[in-house]
Amino acid sequence: MTDTGRSDEPLQQLPQGLPRRYAEYKPASAVPATPPTNVGGYDELLAHFRAVGKELPRSKEGLAAVDELMDGHPDRAALAKLVRAIGMFYGDVLTHTIPGAHWIEEDSPCVQVNRTTAVSVVFVAERRLTMGIPTLMQNYAHVLEMVTSET
Repeated sequence: MTDTGRSDEPLQQLPQGLPRRYAEYKPASAVPATPPTNVGGYDELLAHFRAVGKELPRSKEGLAAVDELMDGHPDRAALAKLVRAIGMFYGDVLTHTIPGAHWIEEDSPCVQVNRTTAVSVVFVAERRLTMGIPTLMQNYAHVLEMVTSET
């Protein structure tokens, strides 16, 4: 991701998922690793917004801009090529706006938002493209509701 001027935070690697039916045990590190919060993966989406002279902040406003793009884009095939990038952007918004949210990987990239809930961000973007609902903003509001009800 080339998010110039937006953040001093370096890109991180998405953690490896555990293979099914197998776990490797090793001593825990003395200093726990910080969970990743910025894995990128949405350069194409940023390029699209820059091409039309718009910014894409990692915030609710950015999600609203992506929802607007998805609602108004006439070429669904071209939009389908951006689905993974949209999901990765949504995940980075979650990790930057919800305290403690961090990236995990299961079968697809997910963001752990609280002790019991992880959001499969690419699936959310795919569903948004195919079904139209919930919008990214609606999904985000639902996630916030789940997080605040836990505390």
